[in-house]
Amino acid sequence: MLAKIPLLTALLFANLYPLCFWINVREPLGHGFHRFHLGLAGVTGGVAVTLLMFMEVPTSLKVSLAIWLGLFLIVSALMWSRDVPNLMWISLVSIFGLVLYAQAQSHLLGPGLDLLFFSILGGMILCLSIFAMNMGHWYLNVRGLSVSHLQRVVTVFGIVLLARMLLDGWRLLTHHVTYAGFEIPLYSFVMTIEGFLIIVALLFGTIFPLITLFFVRGTLSLKATQSATGILYATLCSVLIGDLSYKYYALTFDCVL
Repeated sequence: MLAKIPLLTALLFANLYPLCFWINVREPLGHGFHRFHLGLAGVTGGVAVTLLMFMEVPTSLKVSLAIWLGLFLIVSALMWSRDVPNLMWISLVSIFGLVLYAQAQSHLLGPGLDLLFFSILGGMILCLSIFAMNMGHWYLNVRGLSVSHLQRVVTVFGIVLLARMLLDGWRLLTHHVTYAGFEIPLYSFVMTIEGFLIIVALLFGTIFPLITLFFVRGTLSLKATQSATGILYATLCSVLIGDLSYKYYALTFDCVL
């Protein structure tokens, strides 16, 4: 089970991460900004697909994953020499990959629309945190860039985090889990010894990142991109801790948040 989580996370990352380019589609950065990001997604996806070949999934899915990886590498190669990539081709490959991710998760972790939805939501948060941090570094390489690029990413990141916080609150009030042979409300489960760490997931996965983004926006208003990038490092670490906590409860107690 522990091996399946990072593999699926890597596969989801490889498909969601390139979609972050759409945030600045009206004002693309250029200067080959997309190359590192496509390479990062390609390497991550390649490792995930290679290791998934040794997992207990249908042969048809393994073949489909190999086809997806081939398409991703071909599209990345075609976009490599461009100053700005064609996002439609990248998005089509990512959508195909997300369909395959849904099938892989169903085979490895079990079916469930709730689990799939919140997995993708968590994947979006992870991708946005890494994308924002990497974009902050880009300001050190290319002088004179407008901070509006990073501000838009931070805004979208904040909206997704806020949406998750609201959904988490709704789930806490309405969802039930099985604990010690009894079905109890999720908010009651949080008060138990085994459920107490849900607070860690909420705090590090949603609340703390939202707070740090408030400071990032304030720092960007002063055009201090290097300081903002430092804060985004802390945000990424927090998101990683929260993501692991969310996944632990989803798989151990069927507690999907």
